[in-house]
Amino acid sequence: MNMSKKLWGGRFKKEMHPALKCFSYSLETDKELFDAEIRVNEAYAKMLARMGLITVAESKTILRGLKSVGQILTGRDLAAYADQYEDIHTLIQMELEKKAGAVAKKIHTGRSRNDLVVTSTRLYLRDKVAVIWFMVKKLQKALVITAEKAGEIIIPGMTHLRRAQPVLLAHHLLAYVEMLDEDNARLADSMKRVNVLPLGSAALAGSALPLDQKFLAKELGFTKIAENSMAAVSDRGFLAEFLGVVSILWMHLSRLAEDFILWNSEAFGFMELDDAFATGSSLMPQKKNPDVFELVRGRSGVIFGYLQAMLTIQKGLPLSYNRDLQEDKPGVFDSIKKTTTALEILSLAISSVSWHKRAIARAVEDDSLFATDILEYLVRKKLAFSEAHQMVGKVVRYAAESGKKLRELSIQEWKKFSPKFGADIHELFDLKDSVWGKKTIGSTHPVRVKKEIAKWGKKLS
Repeated sequence: MNMSKKLWGGRFKKEMHPALKCFSYSLETDKELFDAEIRVNEAYAKMLARMGLITVAESKTILRGLKSVGQILTGRDLAAYADQYEDIHTLIQMELEKKAGAVAKKIHTGRSRNDLVVTSTRLYLRDKVAVIWFMVKKLQKALVITAEKAGEIIIPGMTHLRRAQPVLLAHHLLAYVEMLDEDNARLADSMKRVNVLPLGSAALAGSALPLDQKFLAKELGFTKIAENSMAAVSDRGFLAEFLGVVSILWMHLSRLAEDFILWNSEAFGFMELDDAFATGSSLMPQKKNPDVFELVRGRSGVIFGYLQAMLTIQKGLPLSYNRDLQEDKPGVFDSIKKTTTALEILSLAISSVSWHKRAIARAVEDDSLFATDILEYLVRKKLAFSEAHQMVGKVVRYAAESGKKLRELSIQEWKKFSPKFGADIHELFDLKDSVWGKKTIGSTHPVRVKKEIAKWGKKLS
């Protein structure tokens, strides 16, 4: 590459060493910004004409050139240009000069790659977050529909991966709908920090030229203009926040995946995946593996790593811009691709699940699931909670040592522990009564769960 194909070079006599080119060129990565950067350039060309920094005719020539560059290069593998151009900015600039001629050199008036790249990145991220937000809603819809189909199937709710209390399967699924809703709220809130216009900050100190930043903000849909030029070009806190929000989302996706992995295992046997969303073994013909969920669980670690990398890249940087910040984009770009793909495949896979009601019924035969119901039975009979807790624990231990189920204990055996136990104790061992007996907001009571399903169905439509 000769010096004329760079956006800099007047200070230098020698060409860049090929090894340094290979090490420092970023087009392979920042080609993702192509569409966003075309939009930024279009707005900038209009602004320059408004401010008299170029003529209206020159602006129109540049705009026609940008349109032509966009039409020619959109959809192409821009990586093919990776050894010719330093970055996406240089590619667009040089291709624009081919289409618009020497006037294209004026598009860079009053700006630096420092404020250009962060503007394009913010515009790109704003668009992609909207896609992720939509895909989260799609997964929520899949969970709500699956919960509605589950009806009043009761499963053992777990704590410490041990059976705890009976809950509706639908209630369990809706827990993730709630978590995902908070994730979307965090995504939406993070846009306040993303949707800030850096153009006009130039390299770090701002520009002495009359740049109409308010026009640029309106044209590009930014709600705020950066108030400190040094922070604008050198801080990537908005990317760290995005990766933090996405990491929390992936933490929830990983937990969701883990539940389905467990339910799919022979130890639980609660469900079966559709063949279209399972894989087999190259050795063991009987295997039907939940790879889709395992990949989600595994890739969450990759996303967490991107967050850690983003924080580490910035932690020791002096103001203002440093080339270290070239490394801010690979993790962001890949996290966006992985997130949108994962949300899509999870929506499809979960919708395909069929439930094994017999296996679920066997899992809720454990009478210890009713221990809390027995505890609350004693509380309603005016026994102190802590005393009742101790007592029920002793009953459970006695039944286990006797080799009996709790419901098999005679009334005489119950009364050995407390005279407050009556014949009605045996009425507690009913799964439906247990879930229907819940009274608090947010509980697994079937009426409340149905209302939640209806609420989410309306909210997500």
